[in-house]
Amino acid sequence: ANSWPTDGPRKVWSRPLGEGYSGVAVEAGKLYTMYRVSASKAGSKFDREVIVALDAQTGKTLWEDGYDAPFEPGMKKENGPGPHVTPLVTGNQVYTVGITGKFYCKDKNTGKTLWYHDLMEEYQAPRRDRGYSCSPIAYKQTVIAPVGGPGQAIMAFSQKDGSVVWKKNDLASSPSSPLIINVDGQDQLVAFLGDVIAGLDPNNGSLLWSHPHKTDWGLNISLPVWSEGNLL
Repeated sequence: ANSWPTDGPRKVWSRPLGEGYSGVAVEAGKLYTMYRVSASKAGSKFDREVIVALDAQTGKTLWEDGYDAPFEPGMKKENGPGPHVTPLVTGNQVYTVGITGKFYCKDKNTGKTLWYHDLMEEYQAPRRDRGYSCSPIAYKQTVIAPVGGPGQAIMAFSQKDGSVVWKKNDLASSPSSPLIINVDGQDQLVAFLGDVIAGLDPNNGSLLWSHPHKTDWGLNISLPVWSEGNLL
C-alpha cells in the first residue's frame, strides 16, 4: 500500500494461544506452531505443550495435540517456559521438539503421530538449562536435529519411520539451529555448537571443518547466515 489508514491496517483475525517462543511455519494456507498451557488451565497434573495447525485465513484450529511437559529439576524459567522450536513442515509431515526433547513427527493434515522419540530418555541427550531450542531441518529423506552426548552431537532420522540414519561427533551442545548451505556444489550442514562452528556432511555426519567460537557460558545461540561469495 502507498499509505495506511490512520488506525492501521485492518485486523483480519486474532486468537489466543499460550506461552512460548515457537515461530510459525506456513505452508499451503495452513499455520503450524507450538505453545504451552499451564497444568491448571489444561486440567491436568502437569503443564502441557501443544502442537497446533491453524487455518491461515481465519485462525481456526484445524487440529491440535498436547502432551505432558513438566520442567526438569534445575531448569530455569526466568526467560519464559518455552517451547522454543519452530515446527518443520516437509512432505506430508510436521516435526516438532519440545523443551524436554520430546520429538514428534505428525501427519500435517490430521495431527496423527507417525513416530516419536524422547531425546533425553532414549539417547541421554544433555538436559538444557532453559530447555531444548534447536529447530530440526530436512535433508533429502532425513530430518536432522542436534541431540548431544558422546558420538551424537548431531543426529539424522528417517523422515518415514524415525529410525536413526546417522549420529556423529562429540561436540558440545548449544541452543542454535542447524543450517544447510552449498559450497561450490557441496552440501554442508552448518552447526553453531557449544564452542565451535562446524561444517558436516549432511549425508553421513562426517566433520568437514570446525572453527573455535567460545563464549563464557557455551551459549552460541544465533542462527548462522550464508551469503553470496561463500561468506558465512
